[in-house]
Amino acid sequence: MKAITPILVSFAVTRECNLTCKHCYSLSVDSPHPKELNTVEAKRLISQIAESGARLIIFDGGEPLMRHDIFELVHHARDVGLTPVMGSNGTLISREIAMKLAEAGLEAIAISLDGVDAKTHDAFRDVQGA
Repeated sequence: MKAITPILVSFAVTRECNLTCKHCYSLSVDSPHPKELNTVEAKRLISQIAESGARLIIFDGGEPLMRHDIFELVHHARDVGLTPVMGSNGTLISREIAMKLAEAGLEAIAISLDGVDAKTHDAFRDVQGA
């Protein structure tokens, strides 16, 4: 029987998040999990994902930009042959952050909009100005 190779892997790199969205499935909170993978462990896992034959890795969470080493993890994913993309709430993305993500090798980023106007979106995200 032929082994099934994953096409993509979604890697929740942290549970830490700066929002409290009503739809959150990852039980995100305002601090990382005490047993969250450190940089070395996360890079080892990313290498294993690449070795499995996957082609795409989605960095999500929580909010992946809450991790201090996210640029290093994205760069490592690119180095081991994965196409890195990200799911983010978008609140931490500045021009500088966007440039650093691009330089690290991030291919794309998805940001959810949860309403037709700011009031609806902010109510869903539970933070004014989100």
